[in-house]
Order: sequence, then C-alpha cells, then structure tokens
Amino acid sequence: MDLEQELEKNILPNLTRETCKIIHSNQNLLKKISWSEGENNKDMPFSDLAKKCCIEAFRKINTISDLKLNIDIPDLKLSFQLDNFIVQKKIELKSTLKTIIPGSARSKFDPNIWTIFCQREKNTFNLRYGRYFLGMKISDHETFQDRSPRPKLNFDYYQKHTESPKVEKISEDMNVEFWKQYAKTAIHRIINPKNHSWQDDLVREIVKEVLKDPKKFKDV
Repeated sequence: MDLEQELEKNILPNLTRETCKIIHSNQNLLKKISWSEGENNKDMPFSDLAKKCCIEAFRKINTISDLKLNIDIPDLKLSFQLDNFIVQKKIELKSTLKTIIPGSARSKFDPNIWTIFCQREKNTFNLRYGRYFLGMKISDHETFQDRSPRPKLNFDYYQKHTESPKVEKISEDMNVEFWKQYAKTAIHRIINPKNHSWQDDLVREIVKEVLKDPKKFKDV
C-alpha cells in the first residue's frame, strides 16, 4: 500500500471533515475557550480542543489497522506511522470574529493544505473546512504587500461538514491564474480608482512604459 497516496486521497480529506464535524458538535466546550482578540490561528485552547476531536475522528475514519497518529499543536501537526514508515502532514486552524480575514503570505503557505475554520459569533460557533485555496479572495482593488501578497480568506467559501470533501488540488495553471488576477486588480485600481495608493502611481507608469514600446515586451 502507498501510504502517501492513501493519506492524500482518503484519510486526510475525511479526517479533516470528521474533525470539523466533531468540533462543531462541541459548542459548550467552544464557549469555554479563552480566545485571543481578533484573528489568531495560534489559539492554544482551540488547537488543544481540535487535537482531541482529531484523535476521536481518526478512530472513526481510519480503516488501516496498524496505522498510528500522533498530533502536536498549535494547528494540527500530524505524524502518521505505519510500521517504520512515517509521513508528516498538517491541518491548518483558523478562527475569526468576521467573515473575511487576512491570509498568510502567498510565498509561505501551501494552497492545498487542509484547513478548519471557526467563525465565532456571540455564543455560536460555526465550523467549515476544505483546502486552503477554497477561501482565497482577491478583491478588484487589491493592493500589493511589501513582501509577498496575502490573499484574504473568506469563511463562506469553505465547505460545511455535511458536504463531501473536495479533494482537487490547485494546479500550476491556477498558480498562474492567481498572478493574473493580481495584475488585473492592479490595472482596475488605476482605471476605476477608489482610494489612492503609491502603488497606483507605479502601476500607471509601468503601463505607460509598455504602451511606449509594446514590441519590447513581446517575449514576456
């Protein structure tokens, strides 16, 4: 058996979904958590609860008798062991008081990583899950960050625990599409301005340079 393939195709998607479902069912325990202000995926009490729920979920979904799972926090750092073979995986944890939150720097995260997202609203906790990229949101007036773009995450774009996991991964073509969207939003800002940014001046001058000598950029 190819453990890596089994993890990617079956175990991780179902483990994430079942963990999300069990966390959602523990509303009373969620209410007792001491949450950090704002959005923080390093909430240790949340990670600790998620770890317990993940262990319970693993017992439910695992069909490989000799497969073992160890979990470290924060987030859920998973170590699967079958005989002497060990595979490291991770489930990202996000929490928010809002619907849309800042994401991680584009150069530092795996867009295909499985994610569990908790939205806190008064005394009600809503849980969704899915691959990280499902929640990525780029507005039509997005500005560039100083180092690497940080696409926002939208809670509503993730899956409900009643839905079967979408296992498709982001492809290299989708990576290219990501940068195309950023280029389009940069141009949109200078054509339909809302608020001025120094970046708009830069983009405007870049466009002017291209228009001066289009042939110069024919191989770009």
